[in-house]
Amino acid sequence: MGLEWEVQVRFPSDTPVAGIELNPWVRVNYKGSYVSPPNYALQFAWYREFSTLPKCVEDYVAFQDHASRDSSMTIYGGGLNQEKHGLLNSEGLKIVDGEGKTWIQVGSSRTYTPSEDDINSSLRLVSVAIDDMGIKMSINVFVTTPVIRLPRPYPRHMIVFCSLRKLRNPKCIATPFKEESFRVLSYNILADLYTVSGAYTHCPNWALTWEYRRRNLLNEILSYDADILCLQEVYSANEYVIDGCATFFRHDRFKIVIKYEVEYDKMALPVIEVLEPDKRNDGLFRLMKDNVALVVILEEKDNGRSQDAARSTICVANTHIHRGSDASDVRLFQVVNLIRGLEKIDSSGIPILICGDMNSLPGSDPHRFLINGEVGCFSEKFRDPLGIHKHLKLSHSMHLACAYAHLLDSNEVGQHQKGKMDYQAMEPLFTCFKPSLTGTLDYILYSKNRLKVDGLLKLLDYDSLEKRLLPSPLWSSDHVALMANFRVKRASRGVQYLSPPPDPWEQQNKQTDV
Repeated sequence: MGLEWEVQVRFPSDTPVAGIELNPWVRVNYKGSYVSPPNYALQFAWYREFSTLPKCVEDYVAFQDHASRDSSMTIYGGGLNQEKHGLLNSEGLKIVDGEGKTWIQVGSSRTYTPSEDDINSSLRLVSVAIDDMGIKMSINVFVTTPVIRLPRPYPRHMIVFCSLRKLRNPKCIATPFKEESFRVLSYNILADLYTVSGAYTHCPNWALTWEYRRRNLLNEILSYDADILCLQEVYSANEYVIDGCATFFRHDRFKIVIKYEVEYDKMALPVIEVLEPDKRNDGLFRLMKDNVALVVILEEKDNGRSQDAARSTICVANTHIHRGSDASDVRLFQVVNLIRGLEKIDSSGIPILICGDMNSLPGSDPHRFLINGEVGCFSEKFRDPLGIHKHLKLSHSMHLACAYAHLLDSNEVGQHQKGKMDYQAMEPLFTCFKPSLTGTLDYILYSKNRLKVDGLLKLLDYDSLEKRLLPSPLWSSDHVALMANFRVKRASRGVQYLSPPPDPWEQQNKQTDV
């Protein structure tokens, strides 16, 4: 008796969405084991459930005749003859299964992207394994639930602050002048590996698949039309890296001057070395995290400007700070070390932007350090089991402000938007809205002495989230995107900047007292 092989087919979800590619996991092995056959080929056929039976007997008879003349097709529950070899690849072919349902072939490859024509109809994937002798080894038939339509996106518009331009533009057009301002987006897009942990059971499974989330996120991000994108939790499927940061910019607007890749692990080593000997192992475990920052210095391109028009240079830092609930000392350590290097760049006169998920609520020590320029008396129960705070310089000379605080400062913003702000903290009520936490963790900070906020992306509230936790079918991350328009202040345009150090953080790593 020969081996009994089987074709295994799995989908991330059995609910297809129009426009989202279906890419099943397919494997052939011996039943009850993971032993695979040495040589085999797979053939596929996709079918859509036909909404009505043939309208006349003649069509039905003609169909039966067509199927009977082809050795690879019969009318039975499996849809395919398991004794014969081959699949029809002629799209439009109809078959009838054992329940009397009619199916029309729509594809013949492993993947399939449902179309508008498929909405409200189930799909049927027939997968056949064939050995190198051309003998059919096994067959699998998978039927999905009916195809659904993509949710209608919720538009988020910019609030443009017109007061700065009314003298030159009395009507104050709805969008700022592209040649004078630039738009920066910060967004934690939720790494794919975190969606399979069971933490988001409130969200339908089909809306958690990466195929769906990738399409939804891409559509959302493109709709914002940003000049600079700072994304966090960008998953690379690298076994040595969990997730990281990615920064994108328009090549027709900027050119890169220099890039710094900041690894907080490297900054931890000098501190661990000066700890008491019995704390060094704990220091390695506590401080050696895989969080990073990506810092780029960009220069505006002239793009046909007049010769006397000044070009600006900006520094954009993109980071994702450690999120452990009992790691307030680690978060402060990382934020302080990020600022230590940026402070050296700031001293060269270059305007600074800091975007990212700080995993720190307003009023926390990392937040107070960033905004106030120092933190002395700790505002929270500061857990410092290693005694690392005495190795940190808990002050800086940068003039930083949070972009969204401008919503409360502006007379051009209505109460509806201001109602989405925490008046005391001067931050949004939330940028993260998930089962385990609701609050503001994400920020866009800027050099308030060199940059001016020219516009902000409208905030979301519970109604615009359809009173659902994140992620959801409409919003594919557990964070919300933040975006701001900036312009360089006139006093900082065309300034002859000092050259930034080759690597501000490398110099810092060589010091024992950070």
